[in-house]
Amino acid sequence: MVSLICAGIYDADGWTSYRGPSEDVLTVFKGQCKSLRQAISSYIRRTGQSIVMDEEKDKDMVSSLLEFKASLDSILEESFSNNEAFCNTIKDSFEHLINLRQNRPAELIAKFLDEKLRDGNKGTSEEELEGTLDKVLVLFKFIQGKDVFEAFYKKDLAKRLLLGKSASINAEKSMISKLKTECGS
Repeated sequence: MVSLICAGIYDADGWTSYRGPSEDVLTVFKGQCKSLRQAISSYIRRTGQSIVMDEEKDKDMVSSLLEFKASLDSILEESFSNNEAFCNTIKDSFEHLINLRQNRPAELIAKFLDEKLRDGNKGTSEEELEGTLDKVLVLFKFIQGKDVFEAFYKKDLAKRLLLGKSASINAEKSMISKLKTECGS
């Protein structure tokens, strides 16, 4: 992705000295940060829109968003040295794209958590489950329909607990604690 963005900067501004991902992009594109941030934002919104707006792939949306966010975080760290301006650009663009379909991503995130917290995932270790919960919580921070998420999560939690389908009571407690911390109550 970085080389595609850099190619876009090259086309627009005539830069020729970028040598690839091993070189810090900010060093090469001095003075071009605004153009580079705009190109990254455009890429995130375009790519994210194809993930979020494809109703046929709703069952894979959360997994796809998690993979996309992980790749963006990797690029931020490796190519932009966690620069605050680029971090904010990624955050703002990701928040925009995840809320394109109003409340549907909130519902799908709750369903994804339900699936992960059920018995059927006994093959995963506590650490893997905890890591997944942390990653999903990052997506949760971006959604505007937190009340919709809460309604679906509560319903699914009640079903898991009443039917004895929970993979781990500790994981359930951990997720509730994380949500309380994030939401403030």
